Amino acid sequence: MPLPMNQTQDHEADDRFRSLLQKAVRRGHTHLVFTVSSLLESVGPKEKNWLRKRAVIITLEECWPLGADLLFNKRFHSKVAALFRAARSRKHKDAAALAALALAFSRGDRTVLHGEGEEDRAVRLLAQAARRPEDFWKWIRSQPLDARPRSLLDQAFRFRHIGKPSDRIFAQAAAYLAATDGLPDTEDSQPSPQDFPYWIALDHHTRQGKFALKTIARDLHIDLAQLEWVFFHFASGVFHDPAPSFWWDRYVRWRFAQVGIPQEEAHLLWEPAEQQLKEVLAEDAHRLHTEVYRWKMRNRERIESLQTKVRLFIENREEIGRGQRTLF
Repeated sequence: MPLPMNQTQDHEADDRFRSLLQKAVRRGHTHLVFTVSSLLESVGPKEKNWLRKRAVIITLEECWPLGADLLFNKRFHSKVAALFRAARSRKHKDAAALAALALAFSRGDRTVLHGEGEEDRAVRLLAQAARRPEDFWKWIRSQPLDARPRSLLDQAFRFRHIGKPSDRIFAQAAAYLAATDGLPDTEDSQPSPQDFPYWIALDHHTRQGKFALKTIARDLHIDLAQLEWVFFHFASGVFHDPAPSFWWDRYVRWRFAQVGIPQEEAHLLWEPAEQQLKEVLAEDAHRLHTEVYRWKMRNRERIESLQTKVRLFIENREEIGRGQRTLF
């Protein structure tokens, strides 16, 4: 059953549910991933197509080694299977962090560099890759690799045009890490024991979040960029069961320095802001939670059907992989 939205609500709903889906993956709430994915499918072709493409980007951003196993067919549930696997896996954020640093450097921000070490070379190389992607792919695909890193590189190359130009660097970063460091093992996580905090989905990617952040920054006399970053660091960007990550730690240190907050003192800014953000967003968060819950209650069979399709798809991955070459 489609959501009862009118035309003026569509864009607002898209932003909220899109943001909610990635946060559900990030925090390991697999049941919410199924519900929101099914909901987005019901809205219409625009949201369904968005999720198809976003599944690649979210996988590489939240657990990049799973990029080696990005097998799809033309069915919607094959993309949801990728999101489900990312949600239930331990999070590996190196590709996301290296990509973010390289993208900043490609735009002229030299503060991401530490000196002339090997790590800075990686940032410089990925920044060049963002500007000259064809040269990067030609070079990286010529590297001799073992089967597993080669699989990730092939998949990253296959999806190199997915998303906006700023999204495509995730595939390049994953390919670079696979070629230079190999692939860490991926592990399943235990489901998150906490209830999902719906207010964190209303971040700066949504109309409600933008309004709340601007309001609180003004009221508390906080720089907006600082508030947006601590909201991400302490709330919307929190991920379940993180694996050790050199690049993520470096990225976090750089972002704190960039916005001018000592990392060890950030909680002093966040604690009063968190309470006010929760209060400002309480009504919208309750509305979002209620909409999702009511839709879930009306569409339990649809959600259960999606879960079954995803389970069968994952169980038959080997057979699907043999038959799949160019389907998406």
